[in-house]
Amino acid sequence: MTDTSTEGGRRKDATDAELEFLRQLRERRDTGEATIATLQTDQRVLARVTDGIYRQPASALRELISNAYDADATEVIIETDAPRFRQIRVSDNGHGMDDIALGRLIHHIGGSSKRTDLGAEIGTTAEDDPDESPKGRKLIGKIGIGLFSVSQLTSHFQVITKVKGGTHRLFADVVLQTYSEDGEAVDSKFRSGSVKVTSIPADDIDAHGTEIILVDVRPRARDILRSKDRWLSVLGEDDEPDVVVPPPPPYHSGYIAASKVQDEVLTYDVEPKLPWEADDLPLVRMQKLFDALAEEVVGENSRPELRTTLDEYLATVWALSLSAPVAYLGKHPFDLGADDEILAFRLDNIGRGRAAQIDLKPGETVRQALGLKAGGPDPAGGFQVFVDKIELRRPISYKYWPKQNQLIDKPMLFAGSYSPDLSTVPAALRGGQLAFEGYLFWNSKILPKENNGVMARINGASGATFDDTFMKYQVSEQTRLRQVTAELFVREGLDAALNIDRESYNFAHAHYQIVQNWVHRALRQLANTHKGIGDVLREAKTRQNRAAAGDKLDDFASRTWARARRSTDESPPQIQIAANPVEAVALRRSGVVALDRALLPPAPKGGGRKGADDLDKREQITKAIATVLDGFGLLEGMPFVRQHELISALLALHFEDAQDR
Repeated sequence: MTDTSTEGGRRKDATDAELEFLRQLRERRDTGEATIATLQTDQRVLARVTDGIYRQPASALRELISNAYDADATEVIIETDAPRFRQIRVSDNGHGMDDIALGRLIHHIGGSSKRTDLGAEIGTTAEDDPDESPKGRKLIGKIGIGLFSVSQLTSHFQVITKVKGGTHRLFADVVLQTYSEDGEAVDSKFRSGSVKVTSIPADDIDAHGTEIILVDVRPRARDILRSKDRWLSVLGEDDEPDVVVPPPPPYHSGYIAASKVQDEVLTYDVEPKLPWEADDLPLVRMQKLFDALAEEVVGENSRPELRTTLDEYLATVWALSLSAPVAYLGKHPFDLGADDEILAFRLDNIGRGRAAQIDLKPGETVRQALGLKAGGPDPAGGFQVFVDKIELRRPISYKYWPKQNQLIDKPMLFAGSYSPDLSTVPAALRGGQLAFEGYLFWNSKILPKENNGVMARINGASGATFDDTFMKYQVSEQTRLRQVTAELFVREGLDAALNIDRESYNFAHAHYQIVQNWVHRALRQLANTHKGIGDVLREAKTRQNRAAAGDKLDDFASRTWARARRSTDESPPQIQIAANPVEAVALRRSGVVALDRALLPPAPKGGGRKGADDLDKREQITKAIATVLDGFGLLEGMPFVRQHELISALLALHFEDAQDR
C-alpha cells in the first residue's frame, strides 16, 4: 500500500506498518508512552548488517561520522569512555530526524532516501540534487545502513534526535537481533530487531542534531579497544607459554583488567602514557599524536609503524582521522606552493614519460596553477570531529625528511585531474560519469609506514586505509614506491564500485579500472621524472666533486713547486694538455708547458659517465705531475718525447691499467 497524504505533505510510498507507526507516535506525542516497531531490512543480504559487516570498531564510528556529515553537521563529538569503553556516545549538530525520517529509517534499513527523489521530501537531500545534502555537500552515504554499523560494537543503542523548530525530541531505544539464515521473512522483509520510540517535549525550539548512545559495548569490542590481548602478553598473563612477548606500545591509553571495567572508580593496572598534556587544546593533542610518531624515527631507514607505536585506542583515533571528511593537520596538498619548498609537476592523463614541471610564482599554490577544486570551502560551513577532546585532522605530513646521500633535497608533488569522456561507452558498462583529482607525493621517507600507498576519497571520505600495492602496480619500483603517498579526490563516480563494507572495491567495475590505470600512469611519470632529475643532480655532483678534487690536487702541486723552487714571488707555469701535436707546439711558443695527449697513455676503453670521469682524473694527475717535475727543474732541457715518457711512467704508478703498457 502507498500513501501520498502523510502529514506535512512530504512523504510518499509509506507502507502500512510505517503509517501505523507514525499514527501511534503522533497520538502519544504528549503522553510519554512508547511506540513499538520492528526493524526491517529490504533485502536478505542487508539483514546481515546486524551481524556486523565491518572489520574494526573504527569502521562503525566512521559510518556514524559520515551520517553526521550527510546531515550537514558542523561538529561531531565522540566520547568513548576510554580505557573502559563501557558506553560510547556520538553527538552531532546536524539537521536531526523528524518522525517521518525516523519512521522511514526503521522500516527501510538498506532503503536509503539519499540519492533518490524521495530524499528532498524527507529532508535528507537538496531539493534540486538528490546527490547532495540540503546545504550542498556531496553525500557520502548511499545504501542506508550506516547507523546500523554500530552492531559491530553493540546490540543495544539509543538515538536521541531533534529537528530545528521541533517541539519534541524523539528518543528511540533499539535492540538488534542476530541474523539467521532460518529467519522468516514478512512481506519480503527480514526482522533485524525492535525499537521503542518516545516523544519528549523540548523547550529549546531552535536546537537540532542527533545523539547516538551505544549502551553496552560488546565485551569483544571492548577488549579490542583496550588492547587486551597485547597487554596480557606484556604483563605475562597470556595462556600461551611459547608466545613471543611484545614490548608495550610507547603511547597508550592505559590498561585495566576486565574485572574492573564496571567499577565507577578507575583503577589502572598500567598507567596511561599519552603524547599530550591534560590541559592541551584538542588540535594540539592531534598534533602531538602525529609528532609522537615522528619522534619514533630511529636511523635513516627507520619508519615507525602504528601497530607497534600506538595501542588500539590511539590507532582507532588515527584511523578515524584518516577516513573522516575533516581538514588536514597542516595544509591541503593542493595548497602547497612555491613558499613550501616543493617541486611541483603536472600529471599527463595519457603519457607515461616525464611529468611537466610547474613553474610556481611566489605565493602561488598548486591549486591555483592547475585549477584544482578538492579541499575548497565547505558549503555547510566546515566540519570538525572530536574524539575524547582530540580534534581529528588528517595526519599526513608534506615536510621533507632529510636523508644522507639523497640527491633530491625537496619533496615532489605530482598533481592532476581526470574526467574521461565515457559517452561512447554503453550505459550498462560505464557505470555513470567519473571525475576526480589526485596527487602523488614523493618524499625521502613516508611517516608513518602505513601512510605509504594510495587512498581514494569519495566525496571527502574514505573507508579504507592506504593501499601500499598502489592498486596492484606491477612495475618493480620497490625503493621509490616506499617513498610515495597518494590520494584521489573523487567528486563523481567510483562509489558504485565500493563493496557494501565501504572498505574494499569491486575490481571489475569500469570506474575502478579507469582509476587504476590513471594511478599506474602517474606512478610511471613520477618514476621517470624522479630518475631524470636524479641523473642531472648526480652528474652535477660528480662534476663538483671532480672540480673539488682537481682544486685540491692543483693546490698541492703548486705548494710543492714553490717549496722546490724556494720562491714565494713566482707562480707555477700554466700546464695544458693539447689535443694534437700542432696545438702543443703553438702552446709552447706562448710559454705554456704543453703536453701532447697522443704521447700519453690513453684511458681504458669504456663509455658513459665512468669513462669520462676516468679521463678527467688522468688529466688532472698528469698536470700535477708536470707541475711538480717542473718545480724540481727536471723538465728543463729534456726533450719533449722524454718528458712524456717520464710522466707516463709516473702515471703507471697510480693507474693499474698503465702498468701493463
